[in-house]
Amino acid sequence: MPWAWFFPVAPIVLFCSLGLLYAPPSYQAPEQIPYWNLVFGMPHIVSSFQTTCDREYWSAYGFRALCVLGLMLMPLALYMLGASPKIMLTVNFIWTIYHVIAQQYGIAFGAARVRVSLLSSLCKYSTIALGVIAYMQVSLFHDMDGDLLYRTLTMVTAAITPPLLIVMTIMGVTLLWRIRTNAIGASLLGLNLLLFLLALVLIFKTPYALIGLMVVRILHDVTGFIAYIRHDTIRNRGTRPNVLYRLFPFLPVWLLNPLLAVIIAAVLTRGAQDMLVLWWLMIDLNIAHYYMESFIWKQGTPHRRHFIGA
Repeated sequence: MPWAWFFPVAPIVLFCSLGLLYAPPSYQAPEQIPYWNLVFGMPHIVSSFQTTCDREYWSAYGFRALCVLGLMLMPLALYMLGASPKIMLTVNFIWTIYHVIAQQYGIAFGAARVRVSLLSSLCKYSTIALGVIAYMQVSLFHDMDGDLLYRTLTMVTAAITPPLLIVMTIMGVTLLWRIRTNAIGASLLGLNLLLFLLALVLIFKTPYALIGLMVVRILHDVTGFIAYIRHDTIRNRGTRPNVLYRLFPFLPVWLLNPLLAVIIAAVLTRGAQDMLVLWWLMIDLNIAHYYMESFIWKQGTPHRRHFIGA
């Protein structure tokens, strides 16, 4: 796929031609960003926990499973002890950015058989740094509007954003050129770079920060949802070792997984608008999910084995 390298360049050319990269930056933060972040992310997160209602998994993961339980209770416990909600939410969102971007690159690098190197690391971590800056810009800076600290931070971000964007683009184009004969890998990496760049331009240079923040998250959650549905369908083929799915033997697992996930997520999201404890429970699930995904898909785990149908 020799033309795949053009993917990450396309949005730069397009937006430069429209003058958006030279327009004044937007620092407005839609108040609904945290809400929509959880609305789109929560079904996929609930789906991941549904897969663990299985005795084999608890015995296989052992101590790590207990750590997941601990993380599910930690943010709520810290909040009840008086910890700053803003600090905890900031940590959660930064971890979210790292998790989403790193996993999207991981999928693309895996498909393209790209080994960890200085080139791939620079591409990935420059994107993560830009994502963190984008979050801080739209979610934190607006609270300091007019302050000296605000002016200082906006100057700093304006200075470091272009170099990071250049590093990300050059490293991405170089990687795409190296893997140009791998059609699937080049397509995945190219489309991910295109999406990241499009999202960053929307966040940094237009009033559409919400769209920019959510577009990558939605892609991540959709692909994750598909992976968990496939896993549960294969794992529970024939007999159902999953306790949750045994409660509904009349429904196929491929339908039951997303149906239960969406219903549970909808109840939590709606209830969180009136009950603060449910809001913090959703944050708990978010953090525990990120930790859980750091090990459940590794080589040799039950999740990985059943996902490939072994």
